[in-house]
Amino acid sequence: GIGGTSNAFFLRQLLGDKAEIKVFEREEVGGRLREMNIGGKSYDSGGSIIHSENFYAKALTEKVGLTVKNSEKSGAGFYDGKKFVLKLTGASFKDKFKVLGRYGFGLTGLVAEGEAMLRRLKRIYCLQNKQVSFKSTTELLNATSPDFLKKVKMTIKDSLKKLGVSELIQNELVAATLHTNYNQDLSVNAFVGFVSLAGGLVGNLWSIKEGNFRLPQKLVQEIGVEVVKSKVKSILPSDKGYTLTYSSSSDAEDFETEDFDAVVLATPLHNADIDLPDGVDVAGSTKPFQRTVATFVNGVLAPLVPGEKNPGDILTVTSKDKLLFSSIGLKGEAAQDFNFKVFTKKPMTDEQINKLFSKVNEVKVVDWMAYPKYSVPDTLPDFELAPGLYYINAIESAASAIEMSCIGSKNVALLLYQYLENVKNVIIVPCAGLKICPNIKRSFNIEPGPCSIRFQISSILNSITYQCYFYDTSAFIFDPKVYSLGCFFQACLDYGL
Repeated sequence: GIGGTSNAFFLRQLLGDKAEIKVFEREEVGGRLREMNIGGKSYDSGGSIIHSENFYAKALTEKVGLTVKNSEKSGAGFYDGKKFVLKLTGASFKDKFKVLGRYGFGLTGLVAEGEAMLRRLKRIYCLQNKQVSFKSTTELLNATSPDFLKKVKMTIKDSLKKLGVSELIQNELVAATLHTNYNQDLSVNAFVGFVSLAGGLVGNLWSIKEGNFRLPQKLVQEIGVEVVKSKVKSILPSDKGYTLTYSSSSDAEDFETEDFDAVVLATPLHNADIDLPDGVDVAGSTKPFQRTVATFVNGVLAPLVPGEKNPGDILTVTSKDKLLFSSIGLKGEAAQDFNFKVFTKKPMTDEQINKLFSKVNEVKVVDWMAYPKYSVPDTLPDFELAPGLYYINAIESAASAIEMSCIGSKNVALLLYQYLENVKNVIIVPCAGLKICPNIKRSFNIEPGPCSIRFQISSILNSITYQCYFYDTSAFIFDPKVYSLGCFFQACLDYGL
């Protein structure tokens, strides 16, 4: 998937052509990013949207020559099983008045928290740019922002209550995004809850014009790694590092072995069925996954509310009624009628499909375990299972998304690079008690890339230009080698300097 292929890409960057990298895949390269053809059109059946602030996804997309396509704003309706409690047209000015009329100014705190979370998340890019790595998900979250660890330990419902967000907003807007993005409810942890909310609160959404599923395929082609179509049976210690046992044929007893210096697991362990070395702690790595069924239908959707026209996208809110679906998305016109994608927790019967649609021309179904079932409290697994053995999908325990997989894969690439090259990890020690004069006048010159934001700080005495690296809001780090002032940007935003 995107985790394994982006990891191979990052490893090639770090290790160069001297490294022999092999990708073992039992099906097709892409993982949960797949293509669906229906009604003469092609769509993403897995992760279909990416946030405008997702640096790795965008950089990799452009690197391999694919095209960024901004998502078009369309109408959306919030459905409670009987009626639409809110309908949005896609026209931002009108929609703002509709939202204001129903929820008042209650969204203010929610939007502010969403913006703050996205700012804090950007710190990981600059930490990784300085080759800082983390052996566990806990360490990575804490270094990016201690607030993230707090969010993982509480439900989104409790977090929103603490922010003073009304139950109406929670049960409608927040629940709707969770139903659509994770097929889960307000009991998920607050970190994944805000990841789910990000697209609706702050920034814009985009996808790859050629299809998101093309990205993993193109990454493999870009770096020229060998893809071995096979089922891996075991990864066990050897004198060199690890012996990988796998089968490339349909004969379950026809096994081959190969030795490697290091191995990266880039598949969820809950159903991998791979024998690992004795003593490897996989606590939290085998948690159950949420079953999600994507039913693609070419046809005509019947009116959900008699006498009312259906909006383009239909999201479900918290309801006492038992709802058949989690969301319905209008994918677009087809050669005949329209194409829709329906998310449910279990497969729909023919009777249910025919009840939902007044006309059905074609039906295709993707049934998979899409993302972890998020609960509180929860266990956050490690990236390093043993020296030379790493697990990218550990990061999914915090939140599952294309960008989160890329962040996890970059972290594992750094760990592996430091292991093979015997490079010491960069340790950043916060400076205590450093304060900044609140009377500073500042001007911002934004250059491409999250690590190239420069600040010209003018005071009575001098004018200094620093390279900014994001880090903890409470700590400022000055590195004379790169002339960096840690988190000045974040401080300006958080404290209004």
